[in-house]
Amino acid sequence: MNVPVAGKRGPLRADSRNVVRGHETRRRILDAARVRMVADGFEALRLEDVARDAGVTKAAVIKSVGGKAKILLLLGDEDRLTRLDAIRRSMKLRTGVERRLAHVTGLWLELDLARLRIVMPYIGYMWFWEGADHDRAQAMVDETRALLGELLAAASPKRPSPDRLSLLTLRVMGGYVIGLRDLCYGHKTVDETVRFVVDYTFQSDR
Repeated sequence: MNVPVAGKRGPLRADSRNVVRGHETRRRILDAARVRMVADGFEALRLEDVARDAGVTKAAVIKSVGGKAKILLLLGDEDRLTRLDAIRRSMKLRTGVERRLAHVTGLWLELDLARLRIVMPYIGYMWFWEGADHDRAQAMVDETRALLGELLAAASPKRPSPDRLSLLTLRVMGGYVIGLRDLCYGHKTVDETVRFVVDYTFQSDR
């Protein structure tokens, strides 16, 4: 099914040459920004460098994806999708709730340690996005928590109440951020970080 895309002269087919070219340009820009950020960090990112790496102008970068903060949001969304996939993989396990949480935490760490220079700035920027960008970032968090809730509910002997699931998913994500920070600064090993997230999540149950 072809979904019409708005253009200056009316609707455009999603597979039209201009739309496809626009998607390809956006992909090159985001890929170039990711490489730069992983290598040098978010603060060192310059749109001029991204444009040169992607083979476009700085104006094209701004038109296609926006400024640095918007690039960070878009890359953060892509990274989030890989974490959602990790949750779905862990949901297929036939183990208890703590072991499933440990499994998904290990998968997340494996993913995020390779892209820390994107993940850490993204976490920091959660406090500063405004308007539509804030709403999008919040929706991303809500979707992640909802899927985590499904994992925890499916693995629990008795399905927790909605309030209980909300608390547990908040603890998972809060504990993960704390653990990832400590791991980043060498205060914990990967195994210790996984154990910390599980303990932090179920702290009141022990």
